[in-house]
Amino acid sequence: MLDRLKKEQGFTLIEVLAALLIVSITALAFTAYFSNAMTFAKTNQNKTIMSNLARNALVYMQKQDFERLEAYFDSSSATVVRAAEAEQPRRVGITPETFENCTASSSGACAFRDIFEGGNLEPVTAVLSPRVNGIAYRVVIEYQQDLNRAQNAGGALLLPISATVTTAADGAAGPGANAVTVEGYVNAQSIR
Repeated sequence: MLDRLKKEQGFTLIEVLAALLIVSITALAFTAYFSNAMTFAKTNQNKTIMSNLARNALVYMQKQDFERLEAYFDSSSATVVRAAEAEQPRRVGITPETFENCTASSSGACAFRDIFEGGNLEPVTAVLSPRVNGIAYRVVIEYQQDLNRAQNAGGALLLPISATVTTAADGAAGPGANAVTVEGYVNAQSIR
């Protein structure tokens, strides 16, 4: 019986070290894979949040007074969100700062505060400057005048707008979640 135990051979130290090396390399590859998967999932989560915030802003704007909103976009007091470029006209809209310092006697963009129900700016401020999961976002409503149709094609009944959501601080939502834009229309009261 002793002879049989002496003849049994186990793994040598080199074989054990080689096996550990192979297992370590495999584990390292899986770690990198799961790390990338977590980053991808976090980025998608933040893009989903930004998309939902943009949709929320569009729904909020669709409930506002159509005529006053149209008058605001056509006025010289409208906030410029994009300056005129070579072949692109200037773009106007509503930013979180548009109605930030309004008082009852303010002029300019503040004269249009009655776009919102009762001139109450708290809800629009909450919609345009939301905070979700500790991250501050910034929503910009942009009037897309170049998408406006002719009056005989229903253009007088629709205001094409878009809502673009970014983070208030660059990179706060993680890599790849820079901005999300959702487009929509504000319908005239006659077709609501």
